[in-house]
Amino acid sequence: ADCQDSTACRNMADTMAAPTVAFASLESSSQAASASFIQHIRQTLQKAQEITQVVSEAESIAEDAQKFCDAIKAQHNMQSKKLALTGKPSAPVPPLAASLTREIQTSVVWTQSMLQMCNTAESSADIARGSKLKFVQKSGSAPAQ
Repeated sequence: ADCQDSTACRNMADTMAAPTVAFASLESSSQAASASFIQHIRQTLQKAQEITQVVSEAESIAEDAQKFCDAIKAQHNMQSKKLALTGKPSAPVPPLAASLTREIQTSVVWTQSMLQMCNTAESSADIARGSKLKFVQKSGSAPAQ
């Protein structure tokens, strides 16, 4: 691409740069801003769960289709082109939905920790100097304050 126009160069650089994710909220208090932020995160996670469900369904359909293809190949004693050319069967593709689910679970834990940090920051309770704050809770235990 020709980069003689400085605006064109900046636009090209912006396009190639990593995407930036930002959140801004003008609220009357930091507690309201925190609540708005957490609500935004929850909506994003909900959308991610919906996408994961669709991906899971697509993977299930693809797996069923692969089983039908394998059955047809076996019935007609056919060999896949990849196996015939390389002598190695193609490696199975790892399921994407499971990976997405793990990422969502990690994000939920992060969101809970973020909410606890916001609550601690908004609290009027004194925090002793040098005290150790814990925001990630073990399952079944009460959140640390």
